[in-house]
Amino acid sequence: MDEVYCVVTFHITQHALIFEKAMKEIGCPIKLMPVPRQVSSSCGTAARVPCEKEEEILTFCNKKDIPIEGFYTIEHKKKKAGFRFI
Repeated sequence: MDEVYCVVTFHITQHALIFEKAMKEIGCPIKLMPVPRQVSSSCGTAARVPCEKEEEILTFCNKKDIPIEGFYTIEHKKKKAGFRFI
């Protein structure tokens, strides 16, 4: 089964920490994580957030002047585990 989730990226780690604090204050589930390779090969911090809250998050960040770099939907294809008998 595939997993779909969304991440917000930032120019610097400090912005990720500011974002995390703001999201927790409004009760939005958030988890900081490394930037997924599907988004960028460079190092950095991203925030995993619910995809259905995209509009709310972007509006809030714009209103509160919280700098973000981008908002991405990630589709992670899970490999099925199996056995092979010889």
